[in-house]
Amino acid sequence: LLYTIKFEAMIGFVTSTELIELTSCIPKIKGRSDLVSSLIDAFQLPEKMDIIDPIRISGLQLTEFHSKDYIEALESYNDETDKELLQKHGLDYDCPPFVRMFETVCAIGGSSIDAAEALALKLYQVVVNWFGGWHHGQPQKAEGFCYLNDCVLAIKYLRNTFDKVMYVDLDLHHGNGVEEAFYHSPHVLTYSVHKFETGFYPGSGEIHSIGDGKGRGYSINIPLRDGASDSTLKRVSAVRREISGRIDVH
Repeated sequence: LLYTIKFEAMIGFVTSTELIELTSCIPKIKGRSDLVSSLIDAFQLPEKMDIIDPIRISGLQLTEFHSKDYIEALESYNDETDKELLQKHGLDYDCPPFVRMFETVCAIGGSSIDAAEALALKLYQVVVNWFGGWHHGQPQKAEGFCYLNDCVLAIKYLRNTFDKVMYVDLDLHHGNGVEEAFYHSPHVLTYSVHKFETGFYPGSGEIHSIGDGKGRGYSINIPLRDGASDSTLKRVSAVRREISGRIDVH
């Protein structure tokens, strides 16, 4: 998220013991947040940032993007929940249901909205949430280890303050959930750099996917094949700077 305003404040870092604990329980990536937190502490990064203690958001706030029936499925889950209902909402295979699932989703959503709020209030120029970024989540289902799409929720929150937002995604996988959410919008420009090969998840993000309707030209994809090098990424970075320099975004 890019800013044209200069700030003098420190970097904000959204984190809490509860957020780390909950995100470390996600089945397919169990313990990853603990490892990330340990690495952050090893480099003494928290000493260089202001700590923002996140809140949990409610199920109602999650429906700013996600469907009511999906949120209800998350909240009501127990060992006796119908398997067909779970499968309908993507709660199987790569996103199996788990204890405290709804709490985890509310905590992640709250952490990214808190980050967005700190930016909107101009408290910081940069806010980091290393436990967010779940960009595959769909309105009515979980997908790709993502039980929600906190990126979309944060962008929607920023849109209450800023007319335009640029979303930059540098994950190995295409940020399909975020692109699809704003594919027809001229207010959010999505820019994704990702691996694009036959059979590689999620299979979207080709260079010709540029948005539609009023959003045509506001989706930018940089699909890379195996073998991309440092020089490749330097050229990609130059493209990003060129784009952000030509449009008025935050």
